[in-house]
This record gives sequence, C-alpha cells and structure tokens, in this order.
Amino acid sequence: MGERARELITLILGDIIVFNLALWITLLVRYFEWPDADRLAIHVPPFLTFTGVWLISFFISGLYDKHTNLLKKSLVSKILRAQVINVVVAGMLFFIIPFGITPKTNLIIYLVISLILLSVWRLQMVPLLSPKQRHKAILIADGEAAIELADEINNNDRYNYYFTRIIDEETIKKTPDFAQKFRSLVEKEKIEVVVVDSRGESIKTFLPMLFDLSFLKFAFTFLDFNRLYEDTFDSVPMSMLQYDWFIDNISQSKTAIYDVIKRTVDVVGAVVLAVPSLILLPLIAVAIKYEDRGPLLYTTERVGQFNKLITIYKFRTMTGRDKGQEALQTVHENTKVGLFLRKTRLDELPQLFNVLKGDLSFIGPRPEMPALAEVYAKEIPYYNTRHFIKPGLSGWAQINNFDVPRGGVDVPRTKTKLSYDLFYLARRSFLLDLQIAFKTISTIIMRTGT
Repeated sequence: MGERARELITLILGDIIVFNLALWITLLVRYFEWPDADRLAIHVPPFLTFTGVWLISFFISGLYDKHTNLLKKSLVSKILRAQVINVVVAGMLFFIIPFGITPKTNLIIYLVISLILLSVWRLQMVPLLSPKQRHKAILIADGEAAIELADEINNNDRYNYYFTRIIDEETIKKTPDFAQKFRSLVEKEKIEVVVVDSRGESIKTFLPMLFDLSFLKFAFTFLDFNRLYEDTFDSVPMSMLQYDWFIDNISQSKTAIYDVIKRTVDVVGAVVLAVPSLILLPLIAVAIKYEDRGPLLYTTERVGQFNKLITIYKFRTMTGRDKGQEALQTVHENTKVGLFLRKTRLDELPQLFNVLKGDLSFIGPRPEMPALAEVYAKEIPYYNTRHFIKPGLSGWAQINNFDVPRGGVDVPRTKTKLSYDLFYLARRSFLLDLQIAFKTISTIIMRTGT
C-alpha cells in the first residue's frame, strides 16, 4: 500500500471515529446522563446514515486532498464550512425521513463538538501519525521546480524523508572528482533516497557512476524527479518538459472502456440537466435583458480537439469581445447578472448542446480562444498538447488553480494552467473525472469559483 493510500485510509477511519464520538458526547451534554442503550439505538442509525453523506461532503470540500502545506493553512476553515453544510443537510434529512428524534438542539451541540474534535484530530493527532523517522535524501536537479519540491517536502512532516542537499547541473560540472566526493557525502550523511532529474548533460554523465554506487554498500531508493513532482503537486513541472515525457505519458486513447463511459456520461448527463434548465431559461433571459438590453446569448469560436475550431454557446455575462484579434486587447467586465451566472455556472447551460453534439465533454481542459491559443502556441513550448483531447466545461486546472487568466494575453498564468492540463492529460481516468466533478460542485456551493 502506498503512502497516499495509507494517508487516505487513516483520515477516513479517523473521521468516522470522530463523527461517532461527537455524537456520543453530544448526547452526554444534551441529556446530562450517560447515553444508555435505548438512547443510542434511537440516535445511532440516523447518524450512521449521515456519516456516509458527511464523508462525501468532506471529499467534495477537499478535506481528503493531500496534506500539503497549502491545505494545512486552510484546514480549520475547510472543516468549519464542511460541517456547517453537513449539519444543514442532516437537518433537511431529519424532516424528510421520519427518524423519530428532534434534531434542532442536538445538531447545534453536535456542530460545536464535532468542529472541536475534528480540529484536534486533523491538526494535532494526524501529525503524530506521520513517520517518526525521516530518511535523508539528496535531490539532483536544476531550476525553480527543484527548489519548490524541496521546500514542500522539507517543511511538511507527512513525508518520510527530507532533502539534505540540492545538487544542480553546475555543481556537477565544476566539482573535480565529483563522483568520489558524492560517495563520501552519501556515506557520511547516511543518505537513503536519491531523487534525480536525468535531463541535464552533466547529470546524464554522472548517472552511470550513481548506478554503480547503488550496488556497493549504499542501499539507495531511486526516485524520478518528474514523477515525484507530479505526485506531490498534481501538476507537471513545465521547466523540465522534453519530448520523451510525451512519449511516455500521452496516448490518444487511455482505454476503449474509459472512452465509452466518458461519452455515455456526457450524453446522459446533458439530457438529465437539460430538463430542469428549461425552467431557468425564461428567468435568466429576463434578468439579462433587464440589466442592459444586450443580447441574451452569444456564440464564439474556441479551439477544440486536435486544434479544430468549434462554436460554443453561452449566456452573455460580460462586456468586451473575444473574437479575432480584438480578443488580445479587449477588457472583459462582468455584468451584475453575469457575475451571478458565472459564479453559479448557469452561464454555461447552453453548452449542454455542445456536449450532446460532441464538441465538448463535461470534464476536460477549458477551450481557449483561437487568437490567444495562437499566441500561446508560439510563446509556450508544447502548448498545443492540451488540444490532444476534447475540451470540457470544467477541468483539473480550474479546480486546482483559481488564479487563471481572464481576457488578454497572460503567458505566466497560462503556463501554470498548462501544467495542470498536462497532468490531467497524462493521468485522466474515470475516477479523476469523478473527483473533478465533485470539486466543481464544491466551488459552486462555496461560491469560490472564478
């Protein structure tokens, strides 16, 4: 079982225990007596039902994401938001399902107690379950991505190793008798893990000697830098990309079964969502027309799969233009109605037609304007690779990187977005699509989408 799987199982089991312990303490506080068998028999079945719902809510809220430093900083606020939603959902279920108990006071007490217990469990006890011994490691790589990886791993106790040294291309090139000095360093510091990016010329020259060292008395664990970076940040290190990455990671079809399931979900989902959207259409139309008398819908060209131009349909939410070269200079401003529609994703309801047509999928890289894509293809290496698969209404970049570019050319932010798009391209699967769908729902509920 891998480190990520162990962490996930630990968190889920711990949360289940906390949910039930919070219920027991709630009953103790509420009735000022030790909960007897009869009282537990009344309360445990509904709260066990809620536990399943709450675990899904925690997943959607990102509480089962990797415990990176970024997640740790927002952990308490995430727990609070998730528990408030959980209690509201539980209250609704109490009124829908005749459980036979009065929920109001119990739920309020439960919210306070569970919040305290979950915070203690996640912030105080989970770190205690982290590896007590952290093995020493050396990182042999160049660039900002190497520094970023070392900073994340060295400052987070979820990992069972840490980097004592970062050795770059220049150091290998300028250090006389580097192999012997490296051997002495490994022996002196008792290095157990070596992470290597094999793309630098000097590093490539050193690899045979490093390989030979591993067969001496040194029991190395070798890790590939690019794979480790992707597993850590769920994105691809753009500065390290070369053509061999695409040969290793990109295929036109992951599996025939995946393709069939994905298309079936798209068609069925579009039909199911189209029915209730018919009720909303007149209300949205009146709101848009009332604000500025402008057009209700607009059609625009985007770059689809294999760089084919597609026409997509949306409710108008902004001023400005995004057609032709005017898209490079235009300033887009949300209308008041448009801001609400974008936050709730209601502006994208007309794109259900695009999904049925097959131009878009529910999940995939967001389609780009042709004029911007042309610029990015020249400025950013491998940019057109994102057009290898069908674009989608929501994607891995959208749920992981809220600082996405909006209007006009923005190369730095687009590079970051591309790093997530390429990660999805390489790792796409039904489970990853499901995760993106849940997280998209979360951004709509929490009103954090951009």
